[in-house]
Amino acid sequence: MKKIFLFSCAFLYALVSAGQKEGNVWCFGNNCGLDFNSGSPVSFPGVAMLQLEGCSSISDTSGSLLFYTDGVTVWNKNHAQMTNGNGLLGNSSSTQSALIAKQPGIANIYYIITSDVGAAGIGLNYSVVDITQQGGLGDVTIKNIQLTPDCDERITAARHANGTDIWIITTTHFTDSVKAFLLTSSGIAPVPVTTFTGTVHSGFSDDIGYLKASIQSDHLAVAVHTGSFELYDFDNATGLVSNPVVMSSPNYALAYGVEFSPDGTRLYGSEYGSGDNVYQFDLLAGSAAAIINSATLVGISNTTGYAAALQLGPDQKIYLALEFDTHLGIINDPNQLGLACNYADAAVTLTTGTCQGGLPNYYPALFSSSQPVALFSSPNHICPGTCTNFTNLSLNATSFLWNFPGAVPSTSVDVNPAGVCYATPGSYDVMLIAGNANGSDTLLLANYITVYPYPAPQGILQSGDTLFANQGAVSYQWYFNGNIINGATNYICVATTSGDYNVVATDNNGCEVEAVIFDVIAEIQLATGSGQWEIFPNPVNDKLTIQIPIAIGIQVTRETAVEISIYNMLGELVSAVQPEASTRGQVAGINVSNLQPGIYNVKISCGSKIYRDMFIKR
Repeated sequence: MKKIFLFSCAFLYALVSAGQKEGNVWCFGNNCGLDFNSGSPVSFPGVAMLQLEGCSSISDTSGSLLFYTDGVTVWNKNHAQMTNGNGLLGNSSSTQSALIAKQPGIANIYYIITSDVGAAGIGLNYSVVDITQQGGLGDVTIKNIQLTPDCDERITAARHANGTDIWIITTTHFTDSVKAFLLTSSGIAPVPVTTFTGTVHSGFSDDIGYLKASIQSDHLAVAVHTGSFELYDFDNATGLVSNPVVMSSPNYALAYGVEFSPDGTRLYGSEYGSGDNVYQFDLLAGSAAAIINSATLVGISNTTGYAAALQLGPDQKIYLALEFDTHLGIINDPNQLGLACNYADAAVTLTTGTCQGGLPNYYPALFSSSQPVALFSSPNHICPGTCTNFTNLSLNATSFLWNFPGAVPSTSVDVNPAGVCYATPGSYDVMLIAGNANGSDTLLLANYITVYPYPAPQGILQSGDTLFANQGAVSYQWYFNGNIINGATNYICVATTSGDYNVVATDNNGCEVEAVIFDVIAEIQLATGSGQWEIFPNPVNDKLTIQIPIAIGIQVTRETAVEISIYNMLGELVSAVQPEASTRGQVAGINVSNLQPGIYNVKISCGSKIYRDMFIKR
């Protein structure tokens, strides 16, 4: 019967780690550039691109621009055309003319995926850039490899469930399918995973509008320029989509941009031209009907520009392209519900260039809030043979591996491991590896768990009706037949009723130890008549003498059974004898020379009578 007195100690370990910065420099529209490396977007000059709609740009992990493209031409970091960087099969009027994705596991190789305008039959194609060529300025080494002739103006990317590979996703023209191509360290798989959704994009205007994946890669959203926004579940292990939710309204007459909040709980859609409105849909609303009905007008552009593309930034805010203007709108708190998302019109000024309909198209996982940080806490001072629970406080992590040397279990992949048990006193390390698609972080806390020494052994001795526990504990609690005795919190307890008694003693570490004594006989006088029980000498060295009375309420004869039992402080039987018949009614000599020095309890049973006393062995 042990319990833990827990001294809770929260260890918070902060690891400063650089987040992904590959989406930190934007090149778009007519000569527009924004640099997010300071934490906020700063306009810069020199961008060579003149593009009406889709584009993409990429930086290195330090946030330095590598190259950008409008889907037709590729420019290097010096804003000059890259070697072989012309004639790609995108289009200046394709909604998402281009998407740049770094090849998994290959540090220097980037894929440019392009889509043509409308349903021209050119379809979805890819080209390859080796950024180490031309002294680090890059070279288009492979160009215009067709993946499918059947696609509209949409391209996005989603993280595979393995955290490494990338799904390249498009929607198709005149059919109801979504195609997902897997990009791995071996390249792009030529055969897509195809899902027939039941939503057909049949007209030219149906081909216009953005396709986006959530950062979590569990949802897709489509803006359909004829008046709807579409939401799908996405299985990033298989590439399949399901559960279409179609949000149609005259208010979405020229739907164009879509974007998910960083936490994946809200979807935003922009409506181009007729109202220049921004709507929010609450993905936590519940049913499909509830999501549709959750539509809230959260922003209106009152500038001369039209509300066009929506794009999540590295600062976790969503930006709105204002076509033909020198500003961008901004959703400052996109995770918040309704108007609390805090849309601000014309909030970012472009000091050079003019915004057009598109903003750079990115692999959404680039904007995961940061690298994972491993953090945890637990009650970490415990008693031997007891267990503790761990609380996971990690940031931005999706997977966990725990190591508990010296414990059972010794490892766990649970988010919050419970019932981790330590049997032996000592100090023990705990290690947590927290990971997400961007990497992992390891937190090792040396000697984090302290398992206290075993409490001092406890025993019970009896003298008459009084029971004695060992002194020295911080607190005591006595029980009778398993039930608590209220107020019995001293090391001494008077037995008022016959039965079993036990005591739980707590030491100064909060650890408990228990002792029990069975078959206590209470309120019985064993010495009556002319006789008297007596044990001597006390203390004793070798031989303990027990005087057995002639009469104690029963006649002790040669046939009367007498049993003598000796118990140590733990209540363990160490000796049991039956005196010779010739000694009954007289004295019994018990050899105790083999006992260790200490205090012992002697129990003498004679017929229906029991006598208990203590003696000290020297």
